[in-house]
Amino acid sequence: MNFRVSARTILHLGSELISSDGVAFYELIKNALDACSPEVRITVTYRLDFTVYDRILREVGEDRDEPDWSPNNVRRSGSDWKTYRKLALDALVEGAPDLEETRAALANAKSRAAFLDALRDANVIEIDDDGEGMDEDVLRDVYLTIGTSYRADQKRAQREAGITRARADGSADVILGEKGLGRLSAMRLGDKLDVYSGVSGAKRWNELHIDWNDFADAADRDLSSVPVAPEPGGEKPSLQSGTLIRISALRAEWSTERLQALAVEQFSRLMDPFADTPRLALEISFNGEAIAIPAFADFLLDHAHGHLKIHFEAGGSDAPRLNGEMAYLLHKRRRALNLSALDLTSLTETDETTLCAIGSFDLEVYWFNRRVLTKIEGIGTLATVRRILAQWAGGVSLYRDGFRVNPYGGPNDDWLDLDRDAFSTSGFKLNRGQIIGRARISQRSNPYLTDQTNREGLKVNPEQQAFVKVLSSTMEIFRQYLVETDKDLRRARRVTAADALARFRAEVNRLDELLPQLEAALKNATEGRSLPKQVGVILDHLRTSANDVDAAASSQEEERGRVMHLASIGLMIEILAHELYRATNAGLKTISQARTAKDTAGTNTSLRVLDAQLRTLQKRLKVLDPLSTNARQTKEEFELVGWVTDIVEGFAGRNRSSRIEISTHVEPPNGRLAITAVKGMFVQILENLLTNSLFWVAQGHRQAVRVGLASEDDETIGSIQVSVDTRLGRITVWDNGPGIPAERREQVFQPFFTTRPQKQGRGLGLYIAREIAEYHGGRLYLGDADDHDTINSVILALGETE
Repeated sequence: MNFRVSARTILHLGSELISSDGVAFYELIKNALDACSPEVRITVTYRLDFTVYDRILREVGEDRDEPDWSPNNVRRSGSDWKTYRKLALDALVEGAPDLEETRAALANAKSRAAFLDALRDANVIEIDDDGEGMDEDVLRDVYLTIGTSYRADQKRAQREAGITRARADGSADVILGEKGLGRLSAMRLGDKLDVYSGVSGAKRWNELHIDWNDFADAADRDLSSVPVAPEPGGEKPSLQSGTLIRISALRAEWSTERLQALAVEQFSRLMDPFADTPRLALEISFNGEAIAIPAFADFLLDHAHGHLKIHFEAGGSDAPRLNGEMAYLLHKRRRALNLSALDLTSLTETDETTLCAIGSFDLEVYWFNRRVLTKIEGIGTLATVRRILAQWAGGVSLYRDGFRVNPYGGPNDDWLDLDRDAFSTSGFKLNRGQIIGRARISQRSNPYLTDQTNREGLKVNPEQQAFVKVLSSTMEIFRQYLVETDKDLRRARRVTAADALARFRAEVNRLDELLPQLEAALKNATEGRSLPKQVGVILDHLRTSANDVDAAASSQEEERGRVMHLASIGLMIEILAHELYRATNAGLKTISQARTAKDTAGTNTSLRVLDAQLRTLQKRLKVLDPLSTNARQTKEEFELVGWVTDIVEGFAGRNRSSRIEISTHVEPPNGRLAITAVKGMFVQILENLLTNSLFWVAQGHRQAVRVGLASEDDETIGSIQVSVDTRLGRITVWDNGPGIPAERREQVFQPFFTTRPQKQGRGLGLYIAREIAEYHGGRLYLGDADDHDTINSVILALGETE
């Protein structure tokens, strides 16, 4: 026995799959474009107030959405319908096209059916094109087949044959439809559908007439119980072709304002606004009045304050990779953005195979700082500029082969979480209201990025998720770049407390020098005898103020050290908590095994294991003790080499299972270096550097395994070496991981810059390590690059040593 499909099922399909009127229009427009029509004409004729129309249908029991239990869901017969004639006539919209025909049809209706036909034909939407048209066979076998693979088969055939169609304007064409669901869009807009179509060379039009109410009436009967078939129509010029979709018995109220809103929010964005291709030839009218579709305000782009342009490449030996440029146009600064396969796999926590399966794509974004917007000559005032920006901003839209994928970049869509990320950062930078952007994909290059059946975004699959992660990560890097540039400029303009204090005291000294001259000049002036005394009082006040500034600067520097310390503690506490949990869990397991052991040898083995675990934990806590609140600001004299060795050995012991060799090297051998410093500083810096190296060495090995240059069973997957040069007073942390590109030499020390996943990195480790080193008089920087412009070492040059 096969599945039976009830007649009403088709109504459910229409209501569920087509989510909005904008999507419905878009599907019908795409059908016309797939038929190679040079233009599409949409006409809305509104002759009867929808509120009255809807009320009459409900009253006479003709609303197919009325629930079965409703008291109105009873068809009234006899003369009841006549009582609504005057109500309908009074609700006609004066000035509407062909209004007298509708008035006559309502006034002269002799039967209930005639009256209802006149009501339903009052408001009409027509979509007219001059495309290839459909013959009777296509109407019957394709148009009347829900979910047909007709367009999908055409796409496949074109790909296999390498054929590229051309539009009427000569540009390359692609087939937009593929699921065979476009005809359900008409059901979204109205209850009646009339199709008039013909192909070149045919003498007659072909007609198809569908009343969706018939399927509601058939209810649970088989779908086939509602007969629908094409029929011959009137004569036509032999060479003429095209299709007219006429939708009546409209299901919503229409107005000039509503159609204008669709023109602004939907129709103006149907095609890629950044592309050089001609605009879509789309004409819209409401009751005979043309509705303008706003042209993209490309002049805005010349006034953008920031620009991001990248290309994601999924092919080639070094794929995936991302290359592009970030520009802070307002401050005339630019920076290249290059992410390797390792960067991308780390940022997105996605394997290379899935990233490459996304396919190549482009992203371009223009950023506007609304606080510094100005009027644009020849365009209008600041208010006008803001209004135009609000119309086109909205985040990153998505275009496939030049046509928009809904709803990305729409007013209610934040698919890249830009607003949430902006709210969580200072300055609310890079929110959707500041961005005009688009990502470009294609059917050929991105076969796994396909639309959901309801046209509400892309299907959720591994490639779609990776695509979103790449875009989100790139936008976050761009945001960090803008924030970082602003901070650099503020730092360049900032006067330090020391500078201000020096200038302050210089002025005091000048007053001191001038005071004797002032006393001599006023010696014989009776009225001026008190002036030197007043100046002296002022000098005393200035000196007191200078001392206050000096004390405040010292307090601020002390607070800075405290903040750096606590910030670093916050980063390390996550690691420590994990280690304590692991150690206590292993200890409890060992105790449990010892309790159940039946032989003494087994118990002794368990106790030795427990002893080793507790000693490891004790050593870890010993290293962390100098980070305690009491010790955080205390300078003490200690021997550096032994302390660094303790830190490194403790770190190596905790990460023995990583299969990474971690060692300490002293130059010269057996060298010693006594220093006076905050002992905990070295724990914080070295822990951050070692944790970074551990992560990237492991990532580099994983990549080597993926490309066949290493094995998952390798006994050792990498090495980290900490070198202490007691003669130069320098500590170097080196690893054989993938390294840092030389172009990021300073970028990696910026706060929140990271190419690690957000869950595994905050982008603060190197920033805090450098701040602590500089606070203590030291310096933290990257070593020299190799022949491949890659850096594998970080150097700490010691400051206050003895």
